[in-house]
Amino acid sequence: MQINLYATESALMSRWQAALHSDARCCASLADAMEREPGSVLLVHWSGLDKSQQQQVLQDAGSGPRVVLVDHPTLEEGEWLISRGIEGYANTYIQPDLLPQVVKAVLKGDIWTGPELMQGLLKRLLARQGPVTDPVAEWNLSAREQQVLEQLVQGHSNKQIARELEITERTVKAHVSAILEKSGVRDRIELILILSGQVPSEINKQEQGYEI
Repeated sequence: MQINLYATESALMSRWQAALHSDARCCASLADAMEREPGSVLLVHWSGLDKSQQQQVLQDAGSGPRVVLVDHPTLEEGEWLISRGIEGYANTYIQPDLLPQVVKAVLKGDIWTGPELMQGLLKRLLARQGPVTDPVAEWNLSAREQQVLEQLVQGHSNKQIARELEITERTVKAHVSAILEKSGVRDRIELILILSGQVPSEINKQEQGYEI
């Protein structure tokens, strides 16, 4: 699978390419990086892009997963970018052995933000939501899936859910996958957005600041 890398600093691209091995291609310009095969990964140094270039990356939604690496990740920026459809959000200097995991996750259709940021994002979204309503009744969840969902909407991690329900993390993952499939969403963040009355496709249309 092709992975196109772009940063204004060649040292960054070399670092990322070394972590991703032969799958990654260093590009001389953003335009070159965005000329990619359908389904391939675009990985860019978001902090090194100007506003116009950042907008180009945001608009490149149909070509394949996009991973943006930033110098100082924040919950606000991460929330905004993910709500705009970005699939991966991580530190510019992410540990090299984690970078292939990021690419693997976004190629599977998952969102990557790292565990701590993911929990923070979920809690921020949960703080805005009203009661869980009608959609859940249509998902035909099992009793155990309902219990897992109740834990999810409290922002709990798989480990916390496993401990609370006295089941294994592997079992929790299986229940979460079933919930996502039955609800027709791709990940936990989209699930929380639906339950909080926020429709991702509508959020993606908002253009002002970081308010979503």
